[in-house]
Amino acid sequence: MKKLAMVVAGLFFLSLFNKAWAEDLKIGYVDVEKVFNEYDLTKQNDAKLKEEGKGKTAERAKMVDEIKKLKEESELLNEEARKEKESVINEKINALKDFDEKTKSELRNKRDFLLKGIFDDIKATIEEIGKEGKYNLIFNDRALLYKTPTYDISAQVTKRMNEKAKAKAQGAKDKPAEAK
Repeated sequence: MKKLAMVVAGLFFLSLFNKAWAEDLKIGYVDVEKVFNEYDLTKQNDAKLKEEGKGKTAERAKMVDEIKKLKEESELLNEEARKEKESVINEKINALKDFDEKTKSELRNKRDFLLKGIFDDIKATIEEIGKEGKYNLIFNDRALLYKTPTYDISAQVTKRMNEKAKAKAQGAKDKPAEAK
């Protein structure tokens, strides 16, 4: 009987300990995709890459037009001159292929570099908020099977990141003025 009483008392104290521990546990989760999409720097980088892509597309269009023009000219030439022109055309086509590969690679590398920076910013901001808010755990919402909006700190993370980006941009604008 004494053993049973000890086990019951032990279970009672254990349940109190678990309840106290659970009450002190502070958790949150972040919708990283939402934060990424709502981050001002993501939007700015997308616009820059899109503009750079348009410039490369225009440059490519000029190269294609030049090849078309050379092909049209070659049709009017005699056999010997046409062979010379075709050699030039083939060089231009190879240059176009090289341009395409180089452009895709450059834009992909630039995009990857920018994405890494953004995800590093997200991680650092989550860590800051975690430390400041004394969170024990912050999860990526994609890893959760069930969640309540009460623990969602995505808006807080997005707001902090956008404030930091604005402050950084403002600092960059102020620096040239200070140099004068």
